[in-house]
Amino acid sequence: MASRPRATPRLGGEAAALELELPLAAALRSARPFAAHFYAPEGLVLLQEELAPGGYFAGSLPALSLAEVFGHVLSGIRSGVLVVRRGALRKSVHFRDAQVVFATSTEAHERLGSVLTRLGLVSTEQLAEGLRAVAPGVRLGQALTRAGYLTEANLYNAMTYLVREVVVDLFELPDGDFLFLEGAPPPEGDSLKLPERTRELVLEGMKRAEGVLRLRERFPDSARVQPLPDAMGAPGEERLLTRAAARPTVGELRTHFEGSLYGYLHWLDERVRDGTFEVALLPEPGPPELAGEGLGAAALGPEARYAALIARVAEAMRRAGLGLESLRGFLLTPPPTLQAAFEGVTLSEEGLLDVERLKQNVAARAPVLARARTLEALDAFAAYALFSARNLLSEQEAAALARAYRALQEGSP
Repeated sequence: MASRPRATPRLGGEAAALELELPLAAALRSARPFAAHFYAPEGLVLLQEELAPGGYFAGSLPALSLAEVFGHVLSGIRSGVLVVRRGALRKSVHFRDAQVVFATSTEAHERLGSVLTRLGLVSTEQLAEGLRAVAPGVRLGQALTRAGYLTEANLYNAMTYLVREVVVDLFELPDGDFLFLEGAPPPEGDSLKLPERTRELVLEGMKRAEGVLRLRERFPDSARVQPLPDAMGAPGEERLLTRAAARPTVGELRTHFEGSLYGYLHWLDERVRDGTFEVALLPEPGPPELAGEGLGAAALGPEARYAALIARVAEAMRRAGLGLESLRGFLLTPPPTLQAAFEGVTLSEEGLLDVERLKQNVAARAPVLARARTLEALDAFAAYALFSARNLLSEQEAAALARAYRALQEGSP
């Protein structure tokens, strides 16, 4: 995943400015003030002044899980909006007294028009006509009901279904950032009464997340999808069958599926079971073997053994369907004493740490103590990696990694 955009303070005389890279600046409006919540030198949080929240809390996933975030809202019986962002994806969930009353998403399949056609409430032609009638003060639902294509009851049912799906699908996200603004109201006139309580939605979301993890073990993104001879598929799946004829990977075919990740993996599982598709796992290059477990310890130096341990943790995170953003977060913002050591150091998609760059950084600043300082930096990153993945590892694998880590700290082979 690409590194996060940066905001760099520029100090000069009595004036100061915050220089934002384009991915950050593009979403801002000129001369729109922000209220600053100051934690320097650790950090600075900027919130739109006009929102005037009574309070807020923010963080990153999975440092604080979505279940824990929702738990804070429930335990405090809070009203406000929860915004979750991962790359270009943005979702917001509005609460009143801890109950979900509205939600929005930038995902195409989580838009009202997409839901209306999937539920069979309007045709694609009627949807297109409704979209053409959308204007300032006229929303899609209003345009469709005014045209007689949709009843108010069906519109309300579709919106409650959509809000529920947006909330439950949130739990599929392996990482990202969140912000809760106390007291921020939902869009005027858009509050809904969902049939489920928030606690029930959270439980359903957690079940869906577990389902995604199980299905990802069977269908990793790198696996190849191939239609079997005489495969017909279900009605409406012709386009996906055509795409599958080129033997795409699971990840590539996902881009042509309209629906959530869970919906896609569940659909793929059904197509494999009914004989429409075959999914072939491709051999992936494994990480270096771990020392201290009868895996060639004598042939590896301590730097390589640390790299092997980190790669094994990254492999466990990939198997769990998670990205490596949490590990890369350490490289982007290492502890102050290690910033020079980790400058420009990267972690590949296979979990291989750029140890050579690390060694060069250390040697340039402390040539006499280069070996010791390199091992100190590797030890810090390995400890962070093990901590980040502690809930993803099996008991056996966690024990093996812990033994290997202790061996590295003690200097034993």
